[in-house]
Amino acid sequence: QVLSMATTVRAHLDRQRQGKVEVNVKAMGSAPALRQPRFTIDGTKKFSKLTSYLKEALKVETLYVYCQDAFEPSPDECLADLFKCFGSGNRLNISYSSDQAFN
Repeated sequence: QVLSMATTVRAHLDRQRQGKVEVNVKAMGSAPALRQPRFTIDGTKKFSKLTSYLKEALKVETLYVYCQDAFEPSPDECLADLFKCFGSGNRLNISYSSDQAFN
């Protein structure tokens, strides 16, 4: 019974995470600006995928990426979950910096 409940919960989460998330990114400090600061990404993708995309697009090796200018999410967080909890104005606001912005 526990296994079937876990399967049910997993299926519910998978349905909730379907669809695209609109992301708005902004540079902080001396970080280079992204040419396309607003885009959509699959909600099932992990935060680490977004971070990797930004590093690749900006051609940098080190990047600190924050949600709502406040905290650095865990790399395994789903973007849809972050959007549902912290989204604002139908988008997820993400900021990034070359240097650590918050301690």
